[in-house]
Amino acid sequence: MWFIYALIGAVGKSYSGFFRKKIAKSVSSAMYIWVAYTMILLVFTPFMISRFADIKKVLIELPIIVLGAVLTNLLATKLNFEALKREELSYTAPLNAMVPLFTLLIAGVFLNESPPRFGVLGVVAIVIGAYIVSIKPDRINWYDPLKRLVTSAGAQLSIAVTFLYAVNTILTKVLTNNGGSALTIFYLTTVIGWFFLLYVPILKHKELKAIGRSDKLAVLGGGLSSFASGYFHILATASTFTSYATSVRRLDALISIMLGWRYLEETNIRIKLIGAGVMTIGTILLAVS
Repeated sequence: MWFIYALIGAVGKSYSGFFRKKIAKSVSSAMYIWVAYTMILLVFTPFMISRFADIKKVLIELPIIVLGAVLTNLLATKLNFEALKREELSYTAPLNAMVPLFTLLIAGVFLNESPPRFGVLGVVAIVIGAYIVSIKPDRINWYDPLKRLVTSAGAQLSIAVTFLYAVNTILTKVLTNNGGSALTIFYLTTVIGWFFLLYVPILKHKELKAIGRSDKLAVLGGGLSSFASGYFHILATASTFTSYATSVRRLDALISIMLGWRYLEETNIRIKLIGAGVMTIGTILLAVS
């Protein structure tokens, strides 16, 4: 079942990015996150009352890990929103394939894990894929794609997002390994994140009108897809090796590129698909190492 969970999480991740892209210029990231969290809590809170003991147990036993998971998710979502304001969805989404790379590096530094057998090949494939995705039709020099990765604010923000998602994945795995259920962890991190954003409807109440004027279907779709992305990713991570779940989740890049082409009229799709495919192969190599 872990594969199905990871696949649903990948679809949710791609549609979440798609809906964020549609409303990124009309709504701030903080307001978007607060509205999405509010919708999730309104639906799930009545069903979580009976799980209060489980929620309390996770919070008391691992408060620092829970706080880290909340903050990394909040910051990653905010930076992703900012990246989508600056770059096409079909460019930023494939860069998420760097998540397993950062996961590997973090595990090597803090867990003293040795590089996996095919790890080097996976890293090389991810770097090559990122290079291909950054190619523009009018490029002149071979180093232009590398220059874009280094100088583009959207690319830099996307790479920061992948690092934060890698840290968040590891923290979530720690929580599930210590007995927390996927629903309990998802709800708890959402509640705490919502409290962190309580200032938003107070200090930015005028933006609520912007929500009303924006594409309401996109706002609703963003909330639903964010739930699918987060909850099913936790389920997949709890059910198998983190590297396996993370690699399947990277299929979101291919879906995002097609969404950008079909609905956002984004360009250079063939090159981006090739680059995303190479990066996905790299994540698979990391997973099977």
